[in-house]
Amino acid sequence: MRSTRRTVWPFGRSISSTILFLLLTFLTTTIIARAADNDADDGEDYDVKARVVRISLISGEVNLKRSGNTDWERARLNFALVEGDTIATDAQARVEIQIDARNFVRLGENSVLKIVTLRDEGVALSVVEGTASVRLAKFDRDREYFEVDAPKTTLAAEKKGLYRINVSRDGRVRLSARDGGRARIYSETSGFVLRDGRTAELISQGADAGDWEFIAAGVADAWDTWVEGRERYLAQRLHYDVQYYDNYVWGAEDLDAYGDWSYVTDYGWIWRPHTTVINNYYDWAPYRYGSWTWCPPYGWTWVGNEPWGWAPYHYGRWVYYNNYWAWCPRSRYYRHRSWWRPALVAFHISFGDNICWYPLHYHQRDPRSRNYQASDRLRPLRGDEIARLQRVNPAFYRAVSTVAAKDFGADGSRVRPADGVLARRAINAEPLRSDLPVRPAPAPSDPGVAGDRTGSVTVARPARVAPPRELSDRPTGAATRNPGVELDNELRRTRILNGREARPDFPVPTAGAGGTIETRPTGAVARPARPVREIDPGLNPRNDGGRDANRSPDSSGLPARPERVRPKEDVPVRPEGNEEERAPVRVPVRPRAVNHRAVSRRAVNRRAVSHRAVSHRAVSRRAVSRRAVSRRAVSRRGLSPGRTERRPR
Repeated sequence: MRSTRRTVWPFGRSISSTILFLLLTFLTTTIIARAADNDADDGEDYDVKARVVRISLISGEVNLKRSGNTDWERARLNFALVEGDTIATDAQARVEIQIDARNFVRLGENSVLKIVTLRDEGVALSVVEGTASVRLAKFDRDREYFEVDAPKTTLAAEKKGLYRINVSRDGRVRLSARDGGRARIYSETSGFVLRDGRTAELISQGADAGDWEFIAAGVADAWDTWVEGRERYLAQRLHYDVQYYDNYVWGAEDLDAYGDWSYVTDYGWIWRPHTTVINNYYDWAPYRYGSWTWCPPYGWTWVGNEPWGWAPYHYGRWVYYNNYWAWCPRSRYYRHRSWWRPALVAFHISFGDNICWYPLHYHQRDPRSRNYQASDRLRPLRGDEIARLQRVNPAFYRAVSTVAAKDFGADGSRVRPADGVLARRAINAEPLRSDLPVRPAPAPSDPGVAGDRTGSVTVARPARVAPPRELSDRPTGAATRNPGVELDNELRRTRILNGREARPDFPVPTAGAGGTIETRPTGAVARPARPVREIDPGLNPRNDGGRDANRSPDSSGLPARPERVRPKEDVPVRPEGNEEERAPVRVPVRPRAVNHRAVSRRAVNRRAVSHRAVSHRAVSRRAVSRRAVSRRAVSRRGLSPGRTERRPR
């Protein structure tokens, strides 16, 4: 009878536990590695990565015309501006545009500014009229360019500093450089360098039209005083703390004035708004107090009403930590750099009537990115998780905001918190992966929008506004500008160097110690070489007496230049044969004693001889003079010399 008894090894259970532990460790490591790899919103996740700037301060009526549109709309704080947008200010209006963390452009009243180029390689602006000040606090000309066009003028910045551009209604241009600034100035016919503390004014009318007047920068006026006060204010409030976020995050410099930073184990550095700031808004949540605006090429972009509502709504993630909402830059999870996004939210459309959205959580990828996975989305807790936690934190549901589809993107649309049923449906459903199927109503002059509304909901456009006055549409710049192309190098070659290349550097010996060689250029351009004079090979200067040796081929009929005769130099005679030439041997000779009496006698004899010679010459001169007188007398009588007059018998 076979026994059914099994042998149980004492170490079998330990082997199974070890295998299970290794398997769990492997799976955990794989999951962590995938999460760390997926947490980074790399630049390859998005097709659109156009550079943007923002309106950081606005006062009075400021209008905006989007790229490709002809209608104007009202500009607001924290608006995103892209290449091709145009800004116009009304009377008593001012606006500040933040280019990046440290560079600003400010416009005065009755001014028009167009963003011609806005890329990582550089920025090019066009001031059609009005007053503009450009503050470049962080600028490296070797890595980027910053140019400003005015009527018939182009300013290309070379150094950090403060630049002011004034364009009058009649086209008169005045340019100034301060605070260490230096720029190249180009017009249609000239080019020069404008140095710190100087002002150049282009004469646009009259006999001197096209000429420049140079004066010292004048005393600060009301506009300069306002700019200086604004910069002092920002210097006190802005803090550039790269320990919280990387260098590509900008617009977060003023967060210290509205909240506090703290470091937590789960998320790293987080920023929490002050309670007094949040209490100004009823039932506040991220992405609730603001509006959606259409900003090509990104599409729908969130515009926060909070004065700090730029960086927290376009970078990083919002997290709910210790019973409050906080913004996390998440910079340590990015492999290369942080990328600006129009909004970091997940959309959900409920029955076609309501559009809901909520902020992405810490480990959730953007649903509109290429590498989004369905498992990344925020999901409800399972039954066992609910049993352990007893309840779900209701803060995630309260963070869901909604608006009617017909009011989405319209002026005055009121965003409200979603009710419990709508909030649960939005969180439990799969977020929208594609672009939101909502488009603004096309304007009569916008042909490009009408063909992109297939299967989408049409919503009202922002209210159109009319410009306060007839805006000038005159061209600007010293030459025609194409977006994305700088003009500095081309204008320098054509306006300053006149089409020639700059003279290359060459070594110049200096009087420094050790015979050092200093490399420095001389001359503005490479001087053309002198043409070589060609001589007819058929003429031999030895056969024609040298008359045609120096005559150019095209100088027929002109007298030949006489040949220059050079005196012959004495040539030492070489020794004959193989006799070597030897240097004479110099033997030192002792000088003789001087006999002063002999020297005195020789001097007396020389004086006597000299007196005798003078006496002989004087006698000879008198004799010659008498003969000449005699000959003249004979000539007067009509007789030839040597003949005597015969008397009659």
